[in-house]
Amino acid sequence: MPATAVIETPTADIEAVYRDAAEHFGHVPNFVKVLGTNPAFCRSITDLTIRLLQEGRVSWAFKELVILKTLRATGVYYGYGAHERLAVELGNSADRIGDLHNALWEDSPHFSPAERAVFALVEQIAEDANDVGDDIWDPLHAGWDEGQLLELTAVITTFVNLGRMFDTLGVSDPALFARPVV
Repeated sequence: MPATAVIETPTADIEAVYRDAAEHFGHVPNFVKVLGTNPAFCRSITDLTIRLLQEGRVSWAFKELVILKTLRATGVYYGYGAHERLAVELGNSADRIGDLHNALWEDSPHFSPAERAVFALVEQIAEDANDVGDDIWDPLHAGWDEGQLLELTAVITTFVNLGRMFDTLGVSDPALFARPVV
């Protein structure tokens, strides 16, 4: 049970957010219902989450691996199972998902050097976001353009925030999508 109220029936000021969430996710996830207690936060966080959980400058399939790595690196439980299911549904192999654990990704043949550079960024942000040096940025710039790096950094830092916030509040979303994503 979440530590804050859960708004099952939207008030007029969040009705459109619930409609947008239902359209994207196939239902209104619990995180939106908790955010519904603060309409401005509900709109902005839901919009950002919808934007990140779809194809962009970076494939959604890879973004799900980045989310899983971020949740693991920060010790967050919120949504891990839901994102693991999404990663599979979007075509990631069990080997790629499994190799995210601990340091297996560093030498995994299932990841490109560009992908491994992103996982190094995830781990550095989890340890100290103020200490992302050239040893991290140089390999990232070799494999990703500026817009992709912005998107990847947004995915990582958003899920650091969301994961910790929803763990703290006791929010659970065992399944984010009630519809097929592919």
